[in-house]
Amino acid sequence: MWRPGDAAGAVCMHGITSSYVLDPVGQYVIGMIVGGGMEARRGRQRHRFLAGDLCVWDPSARHQGRPYLAARWEARLIVLELPTIEDLLNDPEQAAVRATLPGPRVREAGLAAGFLRLHRALERTTSALARQTLLLEWLQRLRGQRSPAAARSSSAIRDPALRRACERLADDPGANISLAELAAAAGASRHRLTRLFRAAFGVPPHRFQISQRLRAARALLEQGIPVADVAQRTGFTDQSHLVRHFRRSIGFAPSRYAALLRSNVQDARLGRR
Repeated sequence: MWRPGDAAGAVCMHGITSSYVLDPVGQYVIGMIVGGGMEARRGRQRHRFLAGDLCVWDPSARHQGRPYLAARWEARLIVLELPTIEDLLNDPEQAAVRATLPGPRVREAGLAAGFLRLHRALERTTSALARQTLLLEWLQRLRGQRSPAAARSSSAIRDPALRRACERLADDPGANISLAELAAAAGASRHRLTRLFRAAFGVPPHRFQISQRLRAARALLEQGIPVADVAQRTGFTDQSHLVRHFRRSIGFAPSRYAALLRSNVQDARLGRR
């Protein structure tokens, strides 16, 4: 697992597993099955993925996976936070639209090949310009596959009240802010603000706040801050509260996340010597 340096808001993974449970609050999880097969369940829906299939999971609901036609499967993943998706996909020269991607299963050989090239580049390429361009162009191609429903909430993502609320939560993710206080900061009613969050991100305000807290927690963990201190500084009740949400969001305990990233950084330094 690694964070591709200049690609802020992105975490990459590559590995083999036989199960997972994930609640992708505040983020998209985009992956490709490299080997084996997986059956994923989200609510009452079942989706089966084989080698070469792309998985695109939005933040709207928890999902879990198990092997399909194999004992385990190999996958490459990119976890992208919602603000990163929005920043990459919204062209300032055009009208803003909701940063919505198709999914959860995408079967298109050209997109799959492009994702594999992208993922390998995020792992190996030293050029910041190459990494950022490949990521932007691939996401644009993927969004070209989206359903017409994506455009229906474009007005929400452009709404100044939503912007003000998001900025308030991002600036101080650890704050114990009430819905009334957030609505006042946004300049909207509580009901309207809740509808805006649902329309723009598919989650209510408190889940968006959790995503901002997890985003801040990841950054602190990458700096080597102890888990207990991270929990206190990012607004979680205690360490166990952070661990529970971290596992749901990223699939790892915070200590494991920090260890994997440290190991990758060390390996990269040794490789340059």
